Amino acid sequence: MHLKIFPPANNMHSSTFNVSEVLRIRGIFTSWHFPGDDLFGPYELLNFTLVGPYAGVYLTKGKNISRGVWVAIALGSIACIIAVTAAVSLLIARRYARQHRKMSRRHISSNASMKIDGVKGFTFKEMAMATDSFNCSAQVGRGGYGKVYRGILSGNSIVAIKRAEEGSLQGQKEFLTEIKLLSRLHHINLVSLVGYCEEKEEQMLVYEFMPNGTLRDWLSDKAKGTLNFGTRLRIALGSAKGILYLHTEAQPPVFHRDIKATNILLDSKLTAKVADFGLSRVAPVLDDEGNLPNHVSTVVKGNSRIP
Repeated sequence: MHLKIFPPANNMHSSTFNVSEVLRIRGIFTSWHFPGDDLFGPYELLNFTLVGPYAGVYLTKGKNISRGVWVAIALGSIACIIAVTAAVSLLIARRYARQHRKMSRRHISSNASMKIDGVKGFTFKEMAMATDSFNCSAQVGRGGYGKVYRGILSGNSIVAIKRAEEGSLQGQKEFLTEIKLLSRLHHINLVSLVGYCEEKEEQMLVYEFMPNGTLRDWLSDKAKGTLNFGTRLRIALGSAKGILYLHTEAQPPVFHRDIKATNILLDSKLTAKVADFGLSRVAPVLDDEGNLPNHVSTVVKGNSRIP
């Protein structure tokens, strides 16, 4: 399309539009929209070719961008900035959380080393050798704390090794709690703590091995065997004796707060032993005036549902 602009340059009239006026006029025409037509359309206005004295005016080729396109570009740019900012913030938060967990584990481990006299400390190398480098074939269970492995120590004694996983539901604080409690609690119906490992940012607890697994294993519909009434009654009485010891004979008393079938273990003779003291709390002790210094919640903290 050719655009002819008046007034033209001639001998009678020498006035012409300047470059900015030419561009403004061109902008008016290039902003027009031509409706499509089934026979001849659609139409697209690409450029004006100026003639006469305006032929030397430089015009950039290409069609003008509509306001809607500019709005879309702006919104897209804002969305990209928000997405990048969110991604960077998430990475920073994850890195901070990871560093915080590592520092917490180091802090708790140092505290544990000072407060668990009489409990054997194992090295990471010993734990790896006992489980064949934590081979999946040695795994016998898994919970909120982490994985449980069957291990054989250097003296050929069989133990259960509970290895905490990073980001586990139980860990860090529960690690120290369980060591402190089991190091002073001794009863035939409580699982015995053999030792612990707190090396290379690892947290592992070593218990006596329970070859018959958990009570839940025997009560589920996938159980390999059944328990007769007499055995069930004996398991119930053994569990009750363990809990009674915690509430009345332990000094100070202990509230387990997570009694369930998965935390009742069975030895080779199907003797019940209460386990997993990570959520337990020590009862408050009376002061010299006979008052309780603080309040301890006895609300159940674990999930006691049996599928």
